[in-house]
Formats: sequence, structure tokens, C-alpha cells
Amino acid sequence: MDALEDTNAATHRAPAQLPNFVKFPALVLVSLSMSALLYTFVAEYTGPELASVSRNLDANWQIWTVLAWKLTELAGAWYLRYDYVDLGWLTFLSNVPHYFLLNTFYGIDYFAALIPLGIDVITIAIPFALFRGTVYARDTTRPKTANQIVAQDAGIRWTIAAFGASLYTIVIYSSFYTWLPTYMVVHFDGLKSVAKAHDSVLLLLAALFLPLGYAATQFIFVPAIGSSANPGLTDPKVHPEKAAFDPENATLGQTVAYNLGFSAAGFTPRAEILLKRTAVLAASSFANSLMRSYFTIEGTELVGAAGWSSVWAVASGLTGLAFSWVGDE
Repeated sequence: MDALEDTNAATHRAPAQLPNFVKFPALVLVSLSMSALLYTFVAEYTGPELASVSRNLDANWQIWTVLAWKLTELAGAWYLRYDYVDLGWLTFLSNVPHYFLLNTFYGIDYFAALIPLGIDVITIAIPFALFRGTVYARDTTRPKTANQIVAQDAGIRWTIAAFGASLYTIVIYSSFYTWLPTYMVVHFDGLKSVAKAHDSVLLLLAALFLPLGYAATQFIFVPAIGSSANPGLTDPKVHPEKAAFDPENATLGQTVAYNLGFSAAGFTPRAEILLKRTAVLAASSFANSLMRSYFTIEGTELVGAAGWSSVWAVASGLTGLAFSWVGDE
């Protein structure tokens, strides 16, 4: 969770009987155990298809690298103090590129891709639900502020979701029809076909990406608008004034904010949350896609995995910046 948000809100429902130094190891144990159990359970249905394109991890360093990445994901999520809802959406957003790659270029069917994606999401969301509560922006038990009314309005959320989905669509669709198919053929040795990318229909792709837009809305827009630290421009009782910029006494944050066209007094709480979460989403989308593509798909070159991952990082970053514009930042 962002530092500017109510730091107690994400922990008030966590099991108080467990000391803090026990919670994270317990969370890791629950997450890894659930993942192993569920993947074993569905292996009969998804295993053959995924195995047909999977890289054999024979070297010890490869196995330890994959495990270390999983632990890094959990540790990063714990350090950032995100709640289980945040992490469910973030995990979904950062894992979709991998399974979309398998479905589009390797012919893995939707069923075999969606089941592992669901497992990836719930094996992070459920452990964090056990050890951490929800953030203030999503708390429906307290009286709603003007900002929370905006953040929790279903019509607004779906409108923003459609906007976010359109941005993902523009980036992916334009990549499909310019450089990406050729790039994939060169750097992914086991590629089955690029026909699905060439035959993509803009409107169908936009409909397919609507869950991505909704997930980005939930991860970036809702916490930023509904944060307890954010009176913001959506609250009619608050009328922030533009402070005169003083270059001699301004802090680094105020100087950067002023040069980027934000308030001369510095980044607003909403802007900080928007920018931080956008950076986390873009970095997570890139790193997770890179790790999974390179270490688990046979014939993938590192530069190929980096190129594919960068497309999704750009889409994520563009969506977050667009949400900043929607949020009047």
C-alpha cells in the first residue's frame, strides 16, 4: 500500500494473534503450498499443452532463479503494503502478457491459459487476505467521503475501465501491425504461428482487453481517488490554491512537479499514488513477463523476451498516465 494511504487500514483485519515476524514466512508458506497443490490438481488438464512449449530447467541456477523471483514478488508486495485486492489485480495484470503470448503465438487454448492465470492470482490474493485487510479506498464500512463515492461508483469504474482497455488495445494492435510479428519470429525459436496477431480485429481485441482495463482501474485509479490522504479536486469542499513557485527554497519533489506541470507546491497525494502505482505496474509487467517468457518457454532469447515485455510495460505506463489526466492531475 502507498505510504500516503492509511497504513492501519490494510492491517486492521489481519490476524492480530500472530507476531509480525511470523506473518511473512507464514504467508510465503501458504502461497507456495497452494500453488504446488493447485498446479498438481490441474496438471492433467493443462499440463500436456503447457509442457509442449516449456523449457526444461535442468540447471540448479535456473530453478533457484525462478524460486527467487517468486519470493521477490511476495516480499515486494509485503513491503509495499498492498492489500489482497490490490495484489489480485496486479498479479492478473502482470501475468496476462505471458499467457497472452502462449495463446497468440503458441496456440495454447484459452482453457489451458486461463486456469494457470487464475491459480497465479488466487495463490497471492488468498494468503494476503488471511494476513492483511483492505485499503481505505475500498472500505465500505465507514461513512463515504466525496472521493470514495467517486472511487466506488460502478458506472465510473466501468467507464474508466473501457478507457484503459482502449489504451492497451492501441499499443498491442499497433505493435501487431508494425514490428512485433517479425521481431517475434526472429527471437522466439519455437514460435508456432503469427497468423493470430496479423488477423487481430481492433474491436474484438478491445473487448478482450476490457478485464485488463478494469483491473488497471482497480489497481491505480480507485486507490488514488479514494485514498484517505487525498482530499483532492473531487471533493467540492476543498479548493486548493496554486502556490507561487519558489525555485530557491523548493524541494526536489516540488521542482520536478512544477516542471511537469503539476502544482507548484509539489505532487498532490493523488498524483503521488497514481505515479507510484503506475511505475509499479509497468515494472511488474515488464519483469514478470521477462522472467516467465525467458525461463519457461523453450527457444526464447533474452532480447526477445525483453522486447515482448516492453510492449506491455509501455501499455501499462500509458494507461496509468492517462488515469492521471482523468484524475485531473
